Amino acid sequence: MLLFMLAERRWMFIGLIVPGLIGCLASAIGAVSARRRDGRPPDPSGTAPSTDMDSHERERERQALYAEDAISLEHLLGLATYDAGDIWRVVSRRWDRTMETRSGPGRGSGPSLHEIPVGIGPGGRPTAIDLPRSGPHALVAGTTGSGKSVFLQSWCLALALRFPPSMVNFVFLDFKGGAAFQPLHRLPHTVGFVSDLSLDHAVRALRSIELELKRREHLVAMHHAADTDGLPEPPPRLIVVIDEFHALRQQLPDYMTQLVALASLGRSLGMHLIACTQNPMGQVGNDMKANIGLNICLRVRDSLQSSELLGTADAASISPGHPGVGYVHDGEARTVFRCSPPRSATTLTTGCVRAARFLGQSAVEPLFSPPLPRHAPIPAADMTDRHVRDPLDAVPLGLMDSGVRTLPLELSLHLGNVAIVGAVGRGKTSILRLIGDQLRSRMGAEITWVVRMPGGGYRKNTTVTAARPSDAMTAGVPPAAPRRIWLVDDADDLLDPLCDDPLHADFMEAVGSPRCLTVFALGSSRHLRFPEHCAVRIVFPTGDRTADMMAGIPSSTLSMLGVDDASIPGRAVMLAHSRAFPIQCYAPPDGDPVGDGEITS
Repeated sequence: MLLFMLAERRWMFIGLIVPGLIGCLASAIGAVSARRRDGRPPDPSGTAPSTDMDSHERERERQALYAEDAISLEHLLGLATYDAGDIWRVVSRRWDRTMETRSGPGRGSGPSLHEIPVGIGPGGRPTAIDLPRSGPHALVAGTTGSGKSVFLQSWCLALALRFPPSMVNFVFLDFKGGAAFQPLHRLPHTVGFVSDLSLDHAVRALRSIELELKRREHLVAMHHAADTDGLPEPPPRLIVVIDEFHALRQQLPDYMTQLVALASLGRSLGMHLIACTQNPMGQVGNDMKANIGLNICLRVRDSLQSSELLGTADAASISPGHPGVGYVHDGEARTVFRCSPPRSATTLTTGCVRAARFLGQSAVEPLFSPPLPRHAPIPAADMTDRHVRDPLDAVPLGLMDSGVRTLPLELSLHLGNVAIVGAVGRGKTSILRLIGDQLRSRMGAEITWVVRMPGGGYRKNTTVTAARPSDAMTAGVPPAAPRRIWLVDDADDLLDPLCDDPLHADFMEAVGSPRCLTVFALGSSRHLRFPEHCAVRIVFPTGDRTADMMAGIPSSTLSMLGVDDASIPGRAVMLAHSRAFPIQCYAPPDGDPVGDGEITS
């Protein structure tokens, strides 16, 4: 182009081109000079050359690892010589020593997770990972077949074999079916496990992590401590391990704020995140990446993925025939290692379970539970000996969902009237049957059943149970009057102010009487006035958000319901004490499925 401009005598264009040519020539001369001084070719990934060792040395060490046979995790941790039945004895002694160290003079530094061996490095030297000091969070990358799942198993098992459940807990979230963490499910350290690809279950896990974060913040603030290590009784370090992190990010983007908060505050609160993915490119935002100081990269498909974590293309050069080989980069140095896989993860897990039982380590309370089941049979104990002191105090109704845990639900008989609102087939009649069958076997109740007749109108039947024994009876004083309880099905017409049925007046008197508990079922809430008619409402969702909100279900509670909840018999929302929460009603005690049917008295 320069020659063309000279021939055409275009001097102005020549003046524009010459400075650029001089700059390109100077850059080329500088690059050639630098290569000659270093004596090595340029990095094809375009990243800056490593300062800890040259590429030839790293390649030589990697080839040396290829030549060495991988040693098992049992051998690495000194457990290979023990029989499977004796593993728990060794684990118990190690946990004892760890707890003594924690309670000794150096306890001010808190439980340390440093120097956890996970494999071997150059020369057969053990490679250890220090999560709190190098992290406090880690990003693990590796393509399919790189040995990432086995590495996660080895790392978590090594932690569990070093520290008792009172010092370290795990939450495992797997978005590819649970293959990676299934052997770790039985660890006594595990306080949460999601492996069924259920988004509802994963949401509960993320909510529980957020609540645990707030709980620990409150503990630290209450004791005016800098971190959880400064508390009189520090809570266990919580390690959240997420496999297929990119799937979580894609399917639940609105819940990334919980993980960002964990990454930001986890160091001082004793909470750590290990995020695993096949492709690290763009999977972790800058707000999280700023708090992740430990990068572990096994074999990846291209040099850009390797450079994202290591700053070099080394991980892209790992041979596919050597799974488990990777690099640990803590921000200061890159170390090549080979993972030590467990010979039997089940044996090591069983050893931890037996050691926890031997040392009296109480069962760790789970952070969250699975969602409400589709069918909940009533436990036998709830039907027999739960309310011996006050038979008319409450009746078991089902399971309630706090958004994180499912808990047994009891319907208090002292709160006031109960309205059950829902369409046919949802379970209104079954709730009445459940309450009536339990009250029928208890003393001191006058139960009035009201049902609609097939030809129209209503039929009433009253049953009085045996009187309750009391000290007054032994003194010759007549027993107290039985507790009045009305159970009314299909009460829409009776609640209508224009109803001319003979039972209308009696029903309204029972609804308004403070000495009578009335439980009535409605097809709609058209004639229901709250709180004049009832103190507790059990509303079956319809799936129509507008209709459900008009029935009294808050929008925050509707967000907890799934698409199928409007079609599950017995799935409802209880509104009481200014609270609303999903419930799953128990099936009738005779084993019939939950649904509407005829009440017999």
